[in-house]
Amino acid sequence: MKIWQWLSYLGLIPFVACLWLFNISINGTSNDLLFDPQQAFLFYSSIILSFLAGALWRKDTLNQHITMQIFSNFLCLYAFFCLFIPTFFALIFLPIGYLSLFLVEYILCKNKEHGYTQSYFAMRLVLSVLVILLHATALMSWF
Repeated sequence: MKIWQWLSYLGLIPFVACLWLFNISINGTSNDLLFDPQQAFLFYSSIILSFLAGALWRKDTLNQHITMQIFSNFLCLYAFFCLFIPTFFALIFLPIGYLSLFLVEYILCKNKEHGYTQSYFAMRLVLSVLVILLHATALMSWF
């Protein structure tokens, strides 16, 4: 496995850690956390969604399509907006952003030569599904 693949999967750790820390704080074993795990989960999710959307810019410079740049900007603003809405709704809207990003990237880039391999899209699909499931777990655990 290449380093970028390892780093991609390791990026799931903060999601899992926030879910775990929230569970610990609910059970009363650790009431003095320095941060709110729910808020950290949402911040991290918004940052990662923005990061992935921003990565479309590099990919789009290899092509001459403005669609990905516009979608990238929209998705970054969408993720930013999710920081200001109630947690319940953010846990619904952020996974929609991840799914949308995967679908747009796949549709616009699946026939391109610049690093869009079958293994890349397989990894992105697995990661997107896991992130969506982690958001669903948070939604069910917190509400």
